[in-house]
Amino acid sequence: MKNSIQHIQAFLAVARSGNFSKAAAELHLSPSALTVQVQQLEEWLGVALLDRSPRHVSLTAAGLQARGPMEKLLLDLDNIVSGSRDLAALRRGVVTLAALPSVCAGVLPPALRQFREQFAGIEVRLQDLVAHRIHAQVRAGEVDFGIGGRARLSHGLDFQPLLEDRLCLFVATDHPLAQRQSVTLKDLARQPIILTGRDSSVREQVEALFDDSRLSLLPAMEANYMSTVLALVRQGLGITLLPESADDGREGLRRIAIKHPGVSREIGLIRRSGQQLSPAAQRCYELLRQNLAGKHR
Repeated sequence: MKNSIQHIQAFLAVARSGNFSKAAAELHLSPSALTVQVQQLEEWLGVALLDRSPRHVSLTAAGLQARGPMEKLLLDLDNIVSGSRDLAALRRGVVTLAALPSVCAGVLPPALRQFREQFAGIEVRLQDLVAHRIHAQVRAGEVDFGIGGRARLSHGLDFQPLLEDRLCLFVATDHPLAQRQSVTLKDLARQPIILTGRDSSVREQVEALFDDSRLSLLPAMEANYMSTVLALVRQGLGITLLPESADDGREGLRRIAIKHPGVSREIGLIRRSGQQLSPAAQRCYELLRQNLAGKHR
């Protein structure tokens, strides 16, 4: 039935006031127009909702039964409308994103702080994941978008470049290489290297660099988290190659540039092709693109 909401509002106004004239004035309708709306609602439902007398209007049994659900329906609709307007106005909402651990520990938190300052009512849910899991989460719709590498980007995903992250050498301050300003991969051959986990894109990049250069990579230990890797390096258990963004600024380490092509990787925003983001997610996506694009760590 067309305009069913207006018909329900007409019936409820009469039910509250017990009078067609008062209800018509409340809804800014003529009594005859209000009467027609109530009659059309009754015809549509196939039952009489009101008992009419010259002096009083009362609810029938069917009217009593229908009143509560109809009031709830209008309340639910009002909540939907107000909630949607809040989302559109960015007064509330949820943004879910997945990002590389090095990004989560480096450039991302300051940008998210700026987003929170502008949109305090929006909740941000962040997952720090390895590269291939970011791709899978975005493709499956488990997150709104991701921040990861372009390498091996699969079909159905769009990539928006943000920044370049370079692999560097990290050594303990008392290591023989600690006084060097730069090193080559050849300098690192047969050095005991602490690696990230086998599903890490950094591990994959490091192994590829040594393979392509036909140099021997000597694994010493491995750990899943970059913070753990750096802690092991501080203890003199080996050296490591990690992105610049992994640098936690703590004492006990030296970061040294590596002179070799291929030590840089491109990091960007990843979303499903043709995806329509929610207003909150779209604003977060745009803010990150504006704040992180072109930055070098």
